[in-house]
Amino acid sequence: MHSVEITTPRRLLNTVRRDLGSPGPKAHIPPLGTPRLPSAFPVAGSQKRVVSASRAARTPSPEASEAEEPLHETISPKKRTQTQSRQKDGLKDLPAVLPHRLHSLLARQKRAVLQALQSPPEIDEIDVYGEDYPPTNTLAYEQLSDLLTGTVTRGEGNSCLLIGPSGSGKTQMVERAIAALPDNPIVVRLSGHAQHNDRLAIREIAWQLAQQTGQSFLPANDGEDDEDDASGAVIAPDPPADENPFVDDGAPTATGSGPGLTVTLPPPAHLLALISMIPTLPRPTIIVLDGFDLFATHARQALLYCLLDTAQACRAGPAAGGGQGASASGMAVVGVTARVDTINLLEKRVKSRFSGRMIRTAGAARFAHWVALVKAIVGVPVDDEEADGDGEAKEWKRMWERVVEQFVADEDVLERLSETYALARDYQLLRRILTSLVMELTPASPHPTAAKLEKAIAQQRCPSRFPALHTLPYPAVCLLIASVHAQTSGHDVFTFEMLHETFKNQVRTSQSAPVQVEGGGIGMVRCSRDVLFAAFERLVDLRVFSLAAAPGTGTGREFALYRSAVDRFAVKKAVEAVGQLSLKKWFTKAQ
Repeated sequence: MHSVEITTPRRLLNTVRRDLGSPGPKAHIPPLGTPRLPSAFPVAGSQKRVVSASRAARTPSPEASEAEEPLHETISPKKRTQTQSRQKDGLKDLPAVLPHRLHSLLARQKRAVLQALQSPPEIDEIDVYGEDYPPTNTLAYEQLSDLLTGTVTRGEGNSCLLIGPSGSGKTQMVERAIAALPDNPIVVRLSGHAQHNDRLAIREIAWQLAQQTGQSFLPANDGEDDEDDASGAVIAPDPPADENPFVDDGAPTATGSGPGLTVTLPPPAHLLALISMIPTLPRPTIIVLDGFDLFATHARQALLYCLLDTAQACRAGPAAGGGQGASASGMAVVGVTARVDTINLLEKRVKSRFSGRMIRTAGAARFAHWVALVKAIVGVPVDDEEADGDGEAKEWKRMWERVVEQFVADEDVLERLSETYALARDYQLLRRILTSLVMELTPASPHPTAAKLEKAIAQQRCPSRFPALHTLPYPAVCLLIASVHAQTSGHDVFTFEMLHETFKNQVRTSQSAPVQVEGGGIGMVRCSRDVLFAAFERLVDLRVFSLAAAPGTGTGREFALYRSAVDRFAVKKAVEAVGQLSLKKWFTKAQ
């Protein structure tokens, strides 16, 4: 029996290859993980054909599809259009211009939001992260609250260090814990940014103690001469017990009408004497050291030594030397810092007085926490007791709740917040952004929108160093494109001669195949060497090109090494703004 040869048509063979996931003969598929630069200028027809070929050639994997699905949902133009249309339908019955009767309520709402930005509401971490996620800030607040409660109620001497990144709520946590204490303690607040040395710190302590107590009690000192203690501080002789060294009752007031209360600040020699008398005050004392790591840079760390040594010496119960049966008041030293290695900055004698308690806080670990925080701050209710039963207040409350719901659900708003969250998770940045957003609300435009949020975010970002690259003349733009080609070739440092040679080669290539449209050529325009060198010097004067190394004595400027201060994306935007097709094609080759 003779053999029969079956010939498969080429069209059917290509169809089978495409269905089976086999790559076509002309489709080049890079391996997974290969970095690729974004396309410089999308072409309407060719890009669509390349994407279709790559999708047909590559067999999709389930893992990749699941990972890319949220990204497609976020940037899908169709879904964004549908979301915006739904939001417009939801806000259709809300007034675009606020009625005159609600103007005062808008001002109250702005005031309430600004107050909430200073003291943000607490977000339940379990609702945001779930029960399996450890509540870091909640646990830190409980530990700090228990420590301060022991100081106030039992007269304990405690010290701790509150460590966390900037904007994680350290200062707010300390203030909340102090406000929740059963008694009214004496609170002394110091900052390492303001008190640069121990002299300024001791004066600030004396001032705050005098303002809160009206009197100061220094321990008795029998010695008439000054003497040094172990920390290096000098102890001066104390005044009589019935005389307050910090208060001058006979000083005239500012109006000159009579005597008033004036605080006489003590010299640094009273450092140990002033701090050692703090436990003898009638109320417990809490000392908050903001920027604790900066206090560790003071000479001999005398302030930290005296504070921690006094806090360690406090004992709960009756005072050791209380002849009159008085009880010693507690003392707590709370350090606040963002440096995790602060404990290593302390000297050995200071570290031995520190209790070793380090309480850690954390910022927003998920984007949902930021969204919940924005919703809670912007949607804070107006605190107005007079307008609780007013119909206008109820109308404003319902309207503002709907506005906040639509604002938080906006895809553009979530995208802008996500970009900011990816750059920095600092609450201080979010507070500045929301402050600018709230200040933009007016009766003519009372609703927060994505456009206002984008404007507020743009105000917080660093502006471009060279925003006017598109206004440069044609030779300067050509030199910028030539520098991008040099960087693509691996030459981050270049000379004028290198850029000139690249430009000449491109002009020669574009004029080798002349193309005319309506009698005019569309190739590169030839420029002389002097014109290009003048444009090069102009770019050097604008700091777009900067010297990479000092030129030699006999080296000309055209052979000096320079480096570009702009990246390819800034040059791409400038070329797009110029709009010349020849420049776009030349820039596209730098891939």
